[in-house]
Amino acid sequence: MTMIIIMISTQEFIDLLINDNQIELNKLFINNKWKIDINFEKVYQTIQNNYNSSCQNMIGYMYKHGLGVDRDYEKSLCWFQLSADQGNSSSQSNLGYMYEHCQGVEQDYEKAMYLYQLSADQGNSIGQYNLGYMYHDGQGVYRDDEKALYWFQLSADQGGRCAQNNLGYMYEFGLGVDQDYEKALYWYQLSEEQGLSKAQNNIKELLKKWIDKGLDKYIQKIESKNQELEEEIIELKYRPGGIGFEECKYRFDKQDY
Repeated sequence: MTMIIIMISTQEFIDLLINDNQIELNKLFINNKWKIDINFEKVYQTIQNNYNSSCQNMIGYMYKHGLGVDRDYEKSLCWFQLSADQGNSSSQSNLGYMYEHCQGVEQDYEKAMYLYQLSADQGNSIGQYNLGYMYHDGQGVYRDDEKALYWFQLSADQGGRCAQNNLGYMYEFGLGVDQDYEKALYWYQLSEEQGLSKAQNNIKELLKKWIDKGLDKYIQKIESKNQELEEEIIELKYRPGGIGFEECKYRFDKQDY
């Protein structure tokens, strides 16, 4: 499994916040790859009196997750609102999430949808994913798999691993799009390479489905040499009526399906 970690120092992170560099900050937030070695107490002490939208969003984020401060959903909600009112797409998505999940405020799916839409329309990957999820689950809106697919695609194209996984799911089960196992595998693999364990489980289930349907030719499209996947393939193939352990192991090693 390959997971890309974005290394950034505490001071570099603070500089992005103080300069209100929303583009670079959004890249960090997409998959939460930036938290290593960040001194959040120093971040809070430095930005607490800076009222640009990125600093306000980050203060809200720290209160929500208890980073450098005690967790406090009400304070988090307040800071996200201040930032969202300035048009910050990350705060709009964060605030929508709090309305969706009843964090510091009464649950309100319509309000969450409104905020996700504002965020998604500005190209925010997380906002696009959250909006797609609302359409997929029919929360605050009638379920619409085609719209869910549209927003998942936009988020996945920006590297959102959760959106990539969900897009794979849509292709696997033909939701809002023609069923396509190869595309499902492609998106699952992209997500798995970024460390999403759920995507790896989905790859295993897809493998099982292919094997059960006699679609062995697709197995060659598994490029990962992940040990767990190798063992999974062998276990699935070496069942009563299977091709046998040694033959299966040979084919996997040779990628000869």
